[in-house]
Amino acid sequence: MMSMTFFIYFIGIFSFILNRFHLMLLLMSIEFMYLSLMIMFFYNSCVLSILNIFMFLTMIVCEAAIGLSLLVMISFYYGNELTSSFNLIKC
Repeated sequence: MMSMTFFIYFIGIFSFILNRFHLMLLLMSIEFMYLSLMIMFFYNSCVLSILNIFMFLTMIVCEAAIGLSLLVMISFYYGNELTSSFNLIKC
C-alpha cells in the first residue's frame, strides 16, 4: 500500500514537471500529490490522531480554494492561464 502511494506521489511530481506551462494542470498535479499524502495518512492512522488528518484535509481544501481564486484572477487579467504569458517577478 505504501509503495502505491509513493508511486502516485511521484506521478504527481512527474506531471508537475511536464505540465509546467499551464497553471490549471500545475494545480491539479499539486492536488494529486496532496491526495496521495492523504491516502498515506489514512494508511498510518494508527500512529496519527484523526484530528491531525482532518486538519491536513482542511489545509488541502484551503489551498485548493486559494489556487482556484488565483487561477480565476490570472485568467481574467491575462486572458489565459499559461505561465509563460505573465511575469510573476515584478519590481
